[in-house]
Amino acid sequence: MRKALVTTTLVAAALVGAASPALADGVTVVDQPDTSSLNNIWTFTVLGVPPLGTLQSVSQAVGRLF
Repeated sequence: MRKALVTTTLVAAALVGAASPALADGVTVVDQPDTSSLNNIWTFTVLGVPPLGTLQSVSQAVGRLF
C-alpha cells in the first residue's frame, strides 16, 4: 500500500512538472504569418507535390541534357 502511494505521488508530481511550462503563461500573442511570397508555382500542391514546379524542373533538366 505504501509503495503504491509513493508511486502515485511521484507520477502525479512528474505530470504536474511536465505541465507547468504550459500553464505558466495564460496569454500568448501570435502574429499573422507573412504569406505575401506564397503565390509562386512551388507553393500550389496536389497531395503534397507541386505539379507545376515539378513540370518546370523536369523540362529544364531535359533541356540541359541536350
